[in-house]
Order: sequence, then structure tokens, then C-alpha cells
Amino acid sequence: MTSPLDLRKARVLVFIHLFTISIGVAFEITNRLYPGLDSPATLFGILLVIILVIIFKRFGNFLISGNLIALIFFIILLDSVFSTGGLYSDNLLWMMAAPLLGLLFASSRSGIVWLVLLIGTTCYMFVLDLQSPGVYREQTAELDGMYYLITYCGLFIMLVGTVLIFATGQSMIIRALDEKQKELTKQKAELSRQTQALIEAEEKLKSINTELEQFAYSASHDLKEPLRMIGSYVNLVKRKLGTDLDSNTVEYMRFITDGVNRMEKMLNDLLLYSRLGRNDVQLKDYDLNDTLLVVMQNLMSSMERTDTAIYANNLPVIRSSSVEMIQLFQNLISNSIKFRKPGMPPVIGITYHEEPDRHRFMFMDNGIGIPEKAGKASSIFFERLHSIQDYEGSGIGLATCKKIVNNLGGSIWVEPEKQDGTTFVFTIPKSRNN
Repeated sequence: MTSPLDLRKARVLVFIHLFTISIGVAFEITNRLYPGLDSPATLFGILLVIILVIIFKRFGNFLISGNLIALIFFIILLDSVFSTGGLYSDNLLWMMAAPLLGLLFASSRSGIVWLVLLIGTTCYMFVLDLQSPGVYREQTAELDGMYYLITYCGLFIMLVGTVLIFATGQSMIIRALDEKQKELTKQKAELSRQTQALIEAEEKLKSINTELEQFAYSASHDLKEPLRMIGSYVNLVKRKLGTDLDSNTVEYMRFITDGVNRMEKMLNDLLLYSRLGRNDVQLKDYDLNDTLLVVMQNLMSSMERTDTAIYANNLPVIRSSSVEMIQLFQNLISNSIKFRKPGMPPVIGITYHEEPDRHRFMFMDNGIGIPEKAGKASSIFFERLHSIQDYEGSGIGLATCKKIVNNLGGSIWVEPEKQDGTTFVFTIPKSRNN
């Protein structure tokens, strides 16, 4: 059932069915013990009520079952009225059960319909009594006051029971609503507690990020100083010894100098990566066509040296940080230039496609592609796929691209390799422009 009131009504309706069956069984046993009594067809009545129980079990519809049981009461008692005193029969009073059953279990409209039928039947009995005065009264002349007292008490119990069922049903609904309100209050308190925990976790995370940024800043400055000192003293040793250095020593010093330079570049990249997505970065609307021109000017030297060609369709205007978008485009383009095929000029295609809720960008090149030994596509943004001897760099460029895109609410991935080269795809939601 869908509510506590419906559950209570269903239980009462089933009880009425079972009670009626019990009365029928009692009458049938009496008929068997005293065959001479004039009694109704109890077996038929029992079978009829069992059919009503099956209908209620099958459909669970109060409108159908309530009207059916009211109909049975009305027909059976109507037949008894004509044989037990008409207008003066107590069965006419018991016919009030029909509108009460319709009102309680079916609907208020059904109760009114059965009440109208009962009033119409009573008026018809009154007309018959006027036409044949005293005929029906003679049938009930021997009934005493106790008989009518029992009848009226039964009707009173029926009426009071109906009122109590509705009253308790309403109290059950009120109690259920009160319990629901308490449950909602508990859930609200739990949500408030979880929200407070999330706020505290966010504050703690901000504090940790600040500490990490300070650490990266310290590392990039404090560690660069001893690196510069190492490089300076190596150069001083080279100038002082001059031609006295043998070839092995010169090679060793070159290794030291190269290592210092790479470490310094790595520290700079680390500092740049840690500062991405800071709250103090001002977001504005930027035309990515202008961003691409700036990147091409920055990379003009390497593009001329490698004879690089870049093709792009018209790019959109998005809300972002100009510096971060320049870093994103420059890292992807320089990555394609760096990992070009030997003896083949790099060709880079930049394709933009507008989708209903996001911007989609695709960077394609004709380079060496992703090595077969590389792991999952998502892991290439955080690992170095080539040795430092083959390709220079700190290896943090793609990680920077991923962080920039993620800070913009988008995602970046590598398309499965279908031909030579590499295809990077990233998306940026349009909601960032609101």
C-alpha cells in the first residue's frame, strides 16, 4: 500500500470479508444441526465473499472492492426487508451498511450514491405502507424493545467504528509526516556536518597546495643558486687550466655543465607547473587565433630550422588565462616539432569543432608517434617516453598541458594511433564562458 491510511483500510476490509465468512459458516453449522429452520443459502454467500477476497487480492483496488461488498450487503438486506416487515424491518436500518462501506472503502461519491439508493428504497417502502396500511406492521408486531435496542447498538458501533477508522488514519498520517520531518532534520544535520567536513578538507587542501607552491618556489630559487655556483666554478676551472686539460676532463666538464643546465630548466618548469591554476590569475575572453600567432612567433626560430608547417581552421574566443593558453598551444606544437621524423619536415594540423556544450580541439602531427612500450594513454602525460640522450627537455610539458586543461574544466587525451604521428585532443566546456 502507498500510505498508512490505505494499509489500515485494507486490513479492515479484509477483516469484514473474513467476519462475514465466519458468520456464514456459523449459520451453515446451525442449519446442519437444526434442519427444520428457515435459513438463507449460506454456502452461496460464503462462496460469494471468498470471490470478493480473491478480487481484492488480485487487483488491490478499493473502488472496485468497496462497491462490490456494498452491493452484496444492499441486495441481501433488501431481500430481507421485504420479508421481515418492510418499512418497520430492522434490516432496513442495517442497509445503512451499504453507504458506509462505499464511503469508507470506495470513495465519497460512491457513499453518496449508495445513500441515495437507500433513501429511495425507504421512500418506496413508505409508499407501499400507505397503500397497504398495517400489513408490514403485523410482521414485526411480536418484536420487543430489546430487539430494536440490539439493532440500534449495532448501528451505533458501525458508525463509531467508521469515524474511528478515519480519525486513526489521519493521526497515522500526521505521525508519519512527523517522523518524516524528524528524518529530514537528521539528514539535514548530517549534510551540514559533511559540508563542514568538506569545507575543512578544502581549507586543508588549500594550505597544502600553498605549502607545495612555497616548496617549489624555494626549490627553484634555493637549488638554482648552488647549480649556478657549480657551473661558474666549472667555467673558472676550464679558463684557468686552459690547454692543460686532456680530452677526457673536457668531456667530463661538458657533462657537468649540461647537467646543470638541464637541472635549472627542470626547476623552472617545476615552478611554472606549480603556479598553474592559481586563483589570482585573471580570466578574460581571448581569441585563440591571436594566441596561435603569438606561439608561432615564439617558435619561429625552431619552425624555420625544421621547416615546420602549421594548418588551422578558425579558432574560437574562450574565457581563460592568456598565459596558460599560450603555454598549452606552445607545449603541444613544440612537442610535435621535437618528436618529428628524421629528414621529414613537421606538419601540424589544428582542428576546432564546436559541440553543443563544449569546445573540441585536435592537434595532429606526422611525427614519430607514441612508442609501443608506452603504457596507458593517460599515463603518457606523467612519464618520459624517450631518453634524455635522444630528446632534450624536462619531460614535464605534457603534464603542464593536462593541468591547464583540467583547470579549465576540460579533459585531454591521445587518440588511438591509426597512422603515423600523434593526435592530441582536448575539450573545454562552454560554461567557462558564462
